[in-house]
Amino acid sequence: MRLSGDGVVPVRLHGAWNDRTLDYDAEVQLEAGVLRVAFDAARPTVITLPVGDLSGADFHDDVLRLHAVDGRVVALSASAHLDGLRHRLEAQASVFPAQTLSLRGFGSERSLPGSDHDTWFDGLLTARRVAEESRTIETQRRAFDAERLRRHIRSTIDAWAAARFDEAADRRALSAELEEIAAPYDTALTGLDAAALELRQAPHAVQFTAWRAWTARVQLAFRAADDAWSLMVPVLCDSRGAKGTFWRRLLRRGDAHA
Repeated sequence: MRLSGDGVVPVRLHGAWNDRTLDYDAEVQLEAGVLRVAFDAARPTVITLPVGDLSGADFHDDVLRLHAVDGRVVALSASAHLDGLRHRLEAQASVFPAQTLSLRGFGSERSLPGSDHDTWFDGLLTARRVAEESRTIETQRRAFDAERLRRHIRSTIDAWAAARFDEAADRRALSAELEEIAAPYDTALTGLDAAALELRQAPHAVQFTAWRAWTARVQLAFRAADDAWSLMVPVLCDSRGAKGTFWRRLLRRGDAHA
């Protein structure tokens, strides 16, 4: 059986698949997120592997090993194109997922008081743009640097306080309230940092799996930032500024007893 279309690469196939020992001349093709390996002219067979079913792919000593999430491994050799194929696999396996579709506050008209909304989400959205344009896992990981995002939180809150109050005590009071609201987002960034370290240290054989776990942490960071923003809106819009804290807490207690 021969593959048709563009990008067909002749290789030597080794390993085992479904209790079948593999040692054949073969053809491999990566197209639209699916890897196909055709082999055995006497008994034509095609292995079809969606890149989402791969835990990773490592290239060493001119051999490309494909690791399925179920533990199966096949090896490809005898081609000068295998390193390039590994990079193409990485690019297709790490298409950055959407992060804002499920957010409640991000796109709500009620939560858009001028430029404050854009400022709050700017750190995450800038990182997302870099990740979406990237073709490597490492570039995506670096885009979502947790410490840089923490600095963005602090600088944004400080700027908001400075724009609303002249007195240092008032600024500190507002900053403290906003930092308290943002604390779960900061915690989410701690989890993101840990996942980023695991991703950086992951062998290529499990790199795609580690990347998926990391993107889940990115999603949690977006959700935490979104939740924080929804709680910050009434604080930022309160003309009494920090002085309104008492009344907000009093009203919340009243709602709880209603």
